[in-house]
Amino acid sequence: MAFKDVLSLCGRIGLIVAAFAFVAGIIAGPLLERIWSSPLTVTQNNDNPLPVPPKVPADPQTGKPG
Repeated sequence: MAFKDVLSLCGRIGLIVAAFAFVAGIIAGPLLERIWSSPLTVTQNNDNPLPVPPKVPADPQTGKPG
């Protein structure tokens, strides 16, 4: 084979490999992004807080009159 033919063959093989790598990158990109990225969590701030329960005295005699 002449040098020109070998160079042409290597060029074709290089283009085929580059095309496969390009298509594989397009396909694998979104899949790998889901695997590697951490899930984003969003919390909602409630305007109405939960009601506070009434405080119970520690000593039951404290609340009774005399």
